Amino acid sequence: MSQETNTDEVIPPEDLAMALQAIASSPGLRIAPIELPGRRVWIKRFDIEPLAFAKRLHWLISPVLYPPFLRGSAPALGEAGVERECSRISAFRAAGFRTPDILYRNGAMLILSDVSPVLTHELAAASVDRRQQLLLKLFTALGRMHGAGLVHGRPHLRDVSLNNGDICFFDFEEAPETTMPLADAQARDLWLVMLPVVALEPDEKKCRILLRTWLDAAPVEAVVALARFIGFVRPLLVPARLLPEAMQGGDLRRFLGAARFLAASISDMDSAIAASGQRTASQQVRS
Repeated sequence: MSQETNTDEVIPPEDLAMALQAIASSPGLRIAPIELPGRRVWIKRFDIEPLAFAKRLHWLISPVLYPPFLRGSAPALGEAGVERECSRISAFRAAGFRTPDILYRNGAMLILSDVSPVLTHELAAASVDRRQQLLLKLFTALGRMHGAGLVHGRPHLRDVSLNNGDICFFDFEEAPETTMPLADAQARDLWLVMLPVVALEPDEKKCRILLRTWLDAAPVEAVVALARFIGFVRPLLVPARLLPEAMQGGDLRRFLGAARFLAASISDMDSAIAASGQRTASQQVRS
């Protein structure tokens, strides 16, 4: 859509004028907060940042990547990016999930309500017990999301917040279901959440509780897709042990930690899909 539209909460004309003035004075900002009287809003622009070379290359080679789990999301810039973000916000809200309000939309620009605090900040300040409570909320919401046939695409902890006590999802810029089956995209969501969580939570028993929370609500197809991916990466874990930890960067350590944890949790996946009549997760990992 190119015409101006307002949805959800209507931003007062005087606040809108202040926000547009702030945007005009900082034309290079793509995502930034704007402080208005008594509130904070966020601007998102989809027309000023070209697709990074690495992402463009990933997208170009995605059709030949296997497993599909590794494929990149189809890019959406300009008004197409706004349309993707707004349509996904609408789908999540229709399914009962908290998202930002769309305060203003025009061309390739959005103004969204603030939904802080971001989960990364909440987890950093939380006690051990509080951290587990927050993560249980997150994995419960993730399972509900997938059970409703939805996928986030990039559920990093910085793209999730705790809003009025409920998990709130935002930053819907990726659409992996455009390049892979929905089940693979949902399994990819779980994997992306597990990367930081396994690094954050040293207690494997607590991580197993979180995984089982997702397994209880996720579609069996997503569980099978996750098992397929673990079967693909599992052979890489043996040679990875030979690499000194000092030579492993943070990303590699998180990757190996999540992969090892999920490979050790195949029995939980078996239990989740046993009634489906499909091959068990452990059979898929061995095949």
